[in-house]
Amino acid sequence: MSDSHLVEQFITRWSQSGASERANYALFLSELCDLLDVPRPDPSSEENAQNDYVIDRAFPHFEKDSQKSTVYLDLYKRGHFVLETKQGSSGTGDKVGHGKRGTRGWDKSLEKAYTQARGYIRDLPTEHGRPPFLIVCDVGHCFDIYAEFSGTGGTYLAYPT
Repeated sequence: MSDSHLVEQFITRWSQSGASERANYALFLSELCDLLDVPRPDPSSEENAQNDYVIDRAFPHFEKDSQKSTVYLDLYKRGHFVLETKQGSSGTGDKVGHGKRGTRGWDKSLEKAYTQARGYIRDLPTEHGRPPFLIVCDVGHCFDIYAEFSGTGGTYLAYPT
């Protein structure tokens, strides 16, 4: 089967999905890795320090009032990227997920995902540094890619600009 046919199959399969982020994102990301011919994320280890390329990377998050909680990055590759997923919908079914695609509500949900991922980057362990890419994904629909190449975790801007 040709590469273009595989891409078309992937797009057709995933463009049918909607409004079920939790049910879809891990499978979508794994199949995307297969399509791109890159390794799938590793299974999570009970030793969190070893979880450098995993789905649902857990790490501590500290609120302004010093309250500690555990947060989960949807996909994390140390030194490369953080990826936060959401999933909107076409608005024709009985579920809308994170909003009907193309509406202001959907735009706001992707902006919220960006802000969420920025917060996660600030909470990464110091020894991990700050990844150059922040990716927001509406599962089966689009990717918004942002970059910050200084390694400081400064302002992530749309990439390419």
